[in-house]
Amino acid sequence: MAAIYSGIHLKLKNPRTPWPDKLKLARFAWISTQCLLPNKEQVLFDWTSHALTGFYNKKMEVPPEVVEGLWTYLDDILHSRKLHNVLSQGKTISLRLTVAQMINDRILEYSSGLTSVSFHTVLSCCHGILTSPVLSVAYTAKYELLVELLSRLCGLSSMQLRQQKSEEPLSPKVFEVLLVVLSTYLTVQKQQANSNRVFSQVTAHLLHPLLLLRHLLNTRVWTENDDVKIRQNLSKEIRNKVDAVLQSALFIPDHLPSYKDEVLPSEDESRAKKSHAGKGLQGPVNIILSKLCVQGANEEEEALFYAVKSNSLALLFKFALDSFCKGGENKQVIFHLMAKLIIALGFTDELDIDEKFSASNWGIALLALENLINSCLAGDIYNVAADRIKHGEVQLNFYRKLARLLFNNTQMGIPAWYRCLRTLLALNHHILEPDLDELLSAVWVDADNIELRVRKAREALVSAVLQTYSKLRQLPKLIEELLDVVCRPAADELRPALLPEAIQKTLTQCLLDNPPSQNLEICWLILNRMQCYMLPHIQDETSDLALKMFSVSLLLYAVLFSFKTLDNSTPVPIVKQTQNVMTAILKVVEDLLKQNLVIEGAWREKVQEVTLLLTHTWVEADALFQIHCAKYTSPAVSQSGSLVDKALTLRDMDSPLGKFLQKLLTLHKLKIHMLKSFTVTSDASEMQKMAQFILNRQELSIMLDANQIWDLQFCSVNTNTYKAAHWFLVTSNLPLIAPYLEPNDMSVFAECMLKSLLQGLDASGSNLENTGISVSLISRQLLESPVLCELPEIFSAVMKCIIKAFFGLLDSSHMQLISPSFFKPCMEMVGVDNGETGMTPSLNRLKAIGQEMLDSVKKRSSIPLSKTQVDQLLQLLKITSVLNGYAMSPEDYSELFLSLFTLTSCVQGDESVNLSASLGLLKELFSVMASVLLVKNSQTLLKVVHGSNLLEATMTSLFSRSNKGLFKGVDGLTWLSFLQSVQDFIQSLIQLIIDRKSSMCLNLEKFISFMVESNIAAGVLAVDTGDLCSLQLHLVILSVLCKEMITTLGKNKQLDQTLTHLLEKATSVMEPAVLAVLMGKGSSLLRQSFSVDVVTVMIRSELARASSSEDDGLEKISRMTFYRSFYQQILKELFPSPRPMDFLISSVNYLSAFYTIMEKTKTADLEEVHIEILHSIHALLSGTWMSLSDVKELEGPVKELLNQLVSNCSQEQFHLLLMMLREGLVPAKIEEGHATEVLSAVTSIKLLSCCLLPEHCLKAFWLITPQIISTLIFVIKESSKLPSLTRALTLPTLEALTVLLLQGEAQISNPHNVIVVLGALQFVPLDSHSMEDYHAAFEAIHEALFAIIHCYPQVMLKASPAFLNCFHRLVSSVMHEGRQRGDSDRSSEKDRESLLKCARLVERMYTHIANASEDFTVLSSFMVAQYVCELQRVTLQPEIKAHLTEGIYCILDHCAEQGIKFLNTTLQMGVKEVFNELYNSYIQYHKSQRQGEEKYTV
Repeated sequence: MAAIYSGIHLKLKNPRTPWPDKLKLARFAWISTQCLLPNKEQVLFDWTSHALTGFYNKKMEVPPEVVEGLWTYLDDILHSRKLHNVLSQGKTISLRLTVAQMINDRILEYSSGLTSVSFHTVLSCCHGILTSPVLSVAYTAKYELLVELLSRLCGLSSMQLRQQKSEEPLSPKVFEVLLVVLSTYLTVQKQQANSNRVFSQVTAHLLHPLLLLRHLLNTRVWTENDDVKIRQNLSKEIRNKVDAVLQSALFIPDHLPSYKDEVLPSEDESRAKKSHAGKGLQGPVNIILSKLCVQGANEEEEALFYAVKSNSLALLFKFALDSFCKGGENKQVIFHLMAKLIIALGFTDELDIDEKFSASNWGIALLALENLINSCLAGDIYNVAADRIKHGEVQLNFYRKLARLLFNNTQMGIPAWYRCLRTLLALNHHILEPDLDELLSAVWVDADNIELRVRKAREALVSAVLQTYSKLRQLPKLIEELLDVVCRPAADELRPALLPEAIQKTLTQCLLDNPPSQNLEICWLILNRMQCYMLPHIQDETSDLALKMFSVSLLLYAVLFSFKTLDNSTPVPIVKQTQNVMTAILKVVEDLLKQNLVIEGAWREKVQEVTLLLTHTWVEADALFQIHCAKYTSPAVSQSGSLVDKALTLRDMDSPLGKFLQKLLTLHKLKIHMLKSFTVTSDASEMQKMAQFILNRQELSIMLDANQIWDLQFCSVNTNTYKAAHWFLVTSNLPLIAPYLEPNDMSVFAECMLKSLLQGLDASGSNLENTGISVSLISRQLLESPVLCELPEIFSAVMKCIIKAFFGLLDSSHMQLISPSFFKPCMEMVGVDNGETGMTPSLNRLKAIGQEMLDSVKKRSSIPLSKTQVDQLLQLLKITSVLNGYAMSPEDYSELFLSLFTLTSCVQGDESVNLSASLGLLKELFSVMASVLLVKNSQTLLKVVHGSNLLEATMTSLFSRSNKGLFKGVDGLTWLSFLQSVQDFIQSLIQLIIDRKSSMCLNLEKFISFMVESNIAAGVLAVDTGDLCSLQLHLVILSVLCKEMITTLGKNKQLDQTLTHLLEKATSVMEPAVLAVLMGKGSSLLRQSFSVDVVTVMIRSELARASSSEDDGLEKISRMTFYRSFYQQILKELFPSPRPMDFLISSVNYLSAFYTIMEKTKTADLEEVHIEILHSIHALLSGTWMSLSDVKELEGPVKELLNQLVSNCSQEQFHLLLMMLREGLVPAKIEEGHATEVLSAVTSIKLLSCCLLPEHCLKAFWLITPQIISTLIFVIKESSKLPSLTRALTLPTLEALTVLLLQGEAQISNPHNVIVVLGALQFVPLDSHSMEDYHAAFEAIHEALFAIIHCYPQVMLKASPAFLNCFHRLVSSVMHEGRQRGDSDRSSEKDRESLLKCARLVERMYTHIANASEDFTVLSSFMVAQYVCELQRVTLQPEIKAHLTEGIYCILDHCAEQGIKFLNTTLQMGVKEVFNELYNSYIQYHKSQRQGEEKYTV
């Protein structure tokens, strides 16, 4: 051993030993157990360090491959299990500082592009050292060394991030090591005793590298090549660490005096400066800013460094705010610090542009400025009164300078410019008031037509200005200033609209809240400006007064129709003032009408628009005031009609807005005429002319873009939007004008509506961000609304237009051959001899169409369709499916159905249409026909065509297609969907035949005979060709027939005899067909599911036939062998492996039917079948492949089966069932990984508790219910420990407990069995990352609480603390989830809706608790205290808060005065304020309303 020791040690130190041999010996020494060097680990570490140090200090020559090997060797040692074991035993190993320095140097080399070794290995060594508490001393012992490492790694990471255009992906290792270094450094930094030293080190070496790194991580455009780990996890964690490093280094309470000394004016803090002279930091702000102002080597780098500085200033200010302004202290220090930071953006001390400032930096600078002043606003730094009294308005003067900076350097294309002004307005409206005219001009009146983001920011600013002056009750002052700006000479004639939609909505809301006297004052201001400034010079061709007059008129219209209308409760002075205003408006209108008769020139059109707008405004407002206020007297009672007539006589109206306003005035005139009683024919014809003028057939026939959006504003009516405005006017007043329209007008209206609907379908998905309306959208809403149904003539015109469109797509020559009567009017059908009397021409025509349709099916006529025609037909069908069938006239209904039926029977895709599209068209046709048959008019159809003929024609057409091979090659799901649509149609048609009762048996017998005959032919064909489509069609139709006949049995003995005979006839051919389908080739699972459903119907038919016969009918069940073989096959395939859900549901239904027939026949092996079915169902629910959603879907069929099994079971059978459940309900199986077995037992218990049990079984079940409840609670406790089982097992178990409590209301007598459930609720987790899982858990807990409060109120009172604790969990969790979040953390619309449901459940539970019992009110104040304590911690979303507030109001109703005093005494200060706010709103809104309701309650 001594030889081994001395040999290796000497050879490692021997300069003559080749380096490769030394490296091999070192590796051997590390891994070998035979090498017993004293302190071997330290020796090998030292040798490696010495070798690497010697090489890099150039004291020895080492081959490059050996240097690489030395680094790899060091990395292997650092990450070896052996080293970990040695260190864990407490052995101390030191690492030389030179190793740390070498690693730092290698990082610097790599950053410079020079590298001699694998850099990944060096980083791995660094990671190994820092993650070992013992070895990391090499860095932590020397603070400067760690600072250097962090600085160089930041530089390296930033270099990689800046290479955005490079194809080389980011190295995850660099960022992993950087995160470790940051974590280590943060720990060391917090341990430093000298905070000034930390500040100096950070500002000197780390500040700019860290901020640059943070900026690059924030602004990087991540690509698919970037590592997901870096993008999602590492980048966020690194940013958080950087923030922590900077905040704890630069802004700590110890540095506050130094910041005060620097930023506060000398006269304010002279004493503080003397006391701190020579202590602390000298000029920390200047030091920080000097490090941020780094000069770039080129323009690109200069722009990058400015962006880093701008983004960092807001971040540093936020750190200072969080550190120095706790509790509202040091606000003046924070303000002066913010001023210095704003100046550092590139401005002078007087807030002018610095000469070095680049205009390209305005976007970044404004974003930084916005963040700074927003932080100031959020931190409540600016107190207006304190600033004026104590500090001589220093803050106000600064903000005014800032506002002047923004106005002197307007940046109209940058949204942040508007947001900065909005924040300054929120700080104090006096900041912007001196520049109010400039503000209104720049952002409202003269603003350019700009992109969406900028427009939204601009409209938000204008809305904020309106809301601010409305709250200050200074809206007239603002409008006066606005009018001054509007009346100035415009730089551009084409000013933007004065009142876009968003601004008009805000103005409307402000005027509603404004005093009426102020609103009238605003009207006077507008009128005075019109009369004194605009009207006298409106004919001047060189001025733009007409445009200004139009803008002001729009403003007057908006004001008049925004504030509250007059009514009988309005004070008389307000009514008189309003009359005076209306008189003044009337004078303006009359003057304009006089001038319009003679005016000529360039502005004539705009003056006409002004005249019409003011006329419309006056007549509408005047009529409104007269209707609602008896005190109001119209200034022109006799002139109103003549005023409208004069306005309508304005000639040569080419303006879209002018035409639209004339139509509005015509509509007003029509309404006035309708209010008067008229009997004269001339009045009726005049009203018809008015209606036709409003509709304007010529304009409607010209279909432009039906998807052009209109925002409902007059100012935006132009050539493009006029169509939408006109269509909106027509459709919204359709009930008024429809009675006066001619048939041609209605046809044009219907055509326009259909064209727009089709255009809307083509452009579906576009214009999603628009909030306006379009022709297609209006048409869609009209089609879906009840308004159209109440206008039978219009509805009929729309239907005729759709039917015409159906056949307009097809070749007219084909249609003439198939059904010539479709193209003949009713009058031509008078002479048709049909052998019946009393037939109307329309019915004659329909009968002829029906007969031609049946003949075409017999002739196998077909109409080829191209791909385009198929698509157009599908669009028409989509529109048809929306039509309300109950509003159709019998003739229209029958014609529509016959049209659809003809298409179904005859259309066929040509070679351009693939099989799937052709089948999809047929499916859609059958679906629409099925829905059409459900309405009451469907009975008229059988007067036109016999039901059996329709059924036979349908099947003949389908069999014909099948025989041609048109269904071959269809995938299983598409075919199954098609079969379902055919089944729905046939079912609806058979129901119609049965409901009509007339010739029901004849129709059914005829159709069944047809099906039996064709079934034999189809079976032969299927055997020959292997095509099973015809057979499956037969089985579907026969199944439907059997189902409908089963439901009809039992109404009439004679009818029953006929139906049982038909059932026997139908089922006789179903068995061979099923066997043929099962033996065919193809997707067996699809056929199994289909076949199981068919055989289930066969069994139910046998049962119905047997039960309706006079004797017991049991001998008539002749296919037991077939049913039993089917049963055996189902048991084999039910649960061994995953199966489709439709097969499982069909199988469970079959087992239920089979057990019923076994009971009826009283077979000897009934007991055995009972046991087999129970075991199969339990095994199915226990399947590991079964998801929770699968189990939920199976619950209905399984419950029905269980009900069947236990309804007549013996005591022994029920005991066996309980034993099986006990075996599954073992909590230990959860840990063993058999949670599905437990879920199976839980589900079975839940379903069993809802079954109708025999008396002996009922007693036995509820006798053991306490043990079941205890076991379920234990299952909840165990499963809640594993988050993955919360949704899969915990919540289903809780649901089972809830069902037991609900079903056992009369059975569970021991309160303890209910109280223990409350304890179990505490274990259900409410901290899921998924909102869907959270909502499910929330709802499950709520339902359990509701079951207790509803069924066991006395138990709830006894255990009220436990109950309230469970409920408070729900309240606090919904408050936490419903708090307001930042833009980056916004939840989806679906998540918000789920959260809103939770809030509604909380509100509902508060109501239940309040209504539970008077005894419970003792704890009301306690519940309120819990609520306000939680509310004080979060800011809730408004919609969530609304529901919770309504709920807690119900609890406050039961709080006695003594409880309110108790709350005011015991609550802490912050919480007390929240409570007082809540209680005041309760008194003001809720209590007064409740007392008002109680006053009228008996």
